[in-house]
Amino acid sequence: MRLRVLGFIVASTFATTTQALAQQPTPSGDTATGALQARVRQRLAAVVKQRLELTDDQMRQLTAVNATYESRRRSLMTEERTARVTVRGELQRGKQADQKRVEGALSDLFRIQRARIDLAEQEQRDLAKFMQPSQRAGYLALQEQVRRRVDQMRKRRQ
Repeated sequence: MRLRVLGFIVASTFATTTQALAQQPTPSGDTATGALQARVRQRLAAVVKQRLELTDDQMRQLTAVNATYESRRRSLMTEERTARVTVRGELQRGKQADQKRVEGALSDLFRIQRARIDLAEQEQRDLAKFMQPSQRAGYLALQEQVRRRVDQMRKRRQ
């Protein structure tokens, strides 16, 4: 259970990593979970700041940029999950699969991929206003490392 909570926390909070986040109250009524969330957020903020050599001002700006894009990123993830569930469900029906639903879901998946790329490009333009190219590249690498670790935790759990 703790591994699942930790994986969720890491995946959902990396994009909004800041020192201020570590001090926010958690929605969970579970004190242990709240403490774990706070520690993970603090650690991620420290890693981002230290590895990228960000100033306090850059961390504040990073927080603002991430907050701007987080809701759209989550929305795209939800849309993608819905499209994938639709395709999977129809394929399980075999010959009775609704081909129009499959086609629509596949079209949605490609549209979502394009939207995700557009979002990433726009986010990079905003990050470029206060981060050096090497800092932005490092940030992308850190995000990818976190995604891989979360995927590894999920695989181990299965």
